[in-house]
Amino acid sequence: MLRYNDLMDNFLTISHTVDHTPLSFAFHSHDFYELYFYVSGNVTYYIENETYYLSKGDILIIPPGKLHRTVIGEGGLYDRYVLWLYPNRISEDDGLRALTETAESLANEKNTRLVSYDGHELIFMKELFEKLCEEFREDRPYSYEICRSCVTLILREVCSALSSAPVKAAEREELISRVISRLNADIAAAPSLDELSSEFYISKYHLAHKFREYTGTTVHRYILMKKINTAKELLENGAQTSKVCELCGFSTYSNFYKAFTKITGSSPKKYSLK
Repeated sequence: MLRYNDLMDNFLTISHTVDHTPLSFAFHSHDFYELYFYVSGNVTYYIENETYYLSKGDILIIPPGKLHRTVIGEGGLYDRYVLWLYPNRISEDDGLRALTETAESLANEKNTRLVSYDGHELIFMKELFEKLCEEFREDRPYSYEICRSCVTLILREVCSALSSAPVKAAEREELISRVISRLNADIAAAPSLDELSSEFYISKYHLAHKFREYTGTTVHRYILMKKINTAKELLENGAQTSKVCELCGFSTYSNFYKAFTKITGSSPKKYSLK
């Protein structure tokens, strides 16, 4: 029997979580949009070479494929909402597609992925996220339509806040920011740890330590994840697997196949047929 919430299976997932335990995650990425609504705690959020020290009422917009992580320190309850929006359903909805594209364009233009709310605006945004949680959780008529309306309002508010925000630079960790920018500039031909050490005039052991401290992962793993994210995008756009292997800088198809399958859980061929 059809559940009403089946309509939302490929549209969104939302969670509201409160816990006490300090946590730390390694860099990772998703195939969907993430809106992270911070309520309380002691959180530093890393999005590739950008660092955000969060305050109550902050919302971060993370597009598909962007590597990111949270580090949660001691200091009271860690309270947040996490909203995932799935691109396949978004692409079929002209209004939501336009809003997500506008949000991403404005985030790039303003050089920030963060918007902040307080006062009545914060109350309004929290009510929207709470309503989303309620309707997503309940199996009843019109939940999908109500969720779509809430998402539309949230994205509209985010776009409005970004539009009126000044152009600014996110907080950056100077050395690792420059290293990540160097890697991202040409991920297919990204330099090795030894080459980075020579280029930045720093011991490779110190660089490896600082990089893991910032990203939660190694230089090699970071490069691999970025290459696979690029490969997924190329495959989604119809590129041949052999060409994707070449464009992403893998030395052999066997290496590409093993890395892609290990990270995605699917072979390149199967992924291209999704």
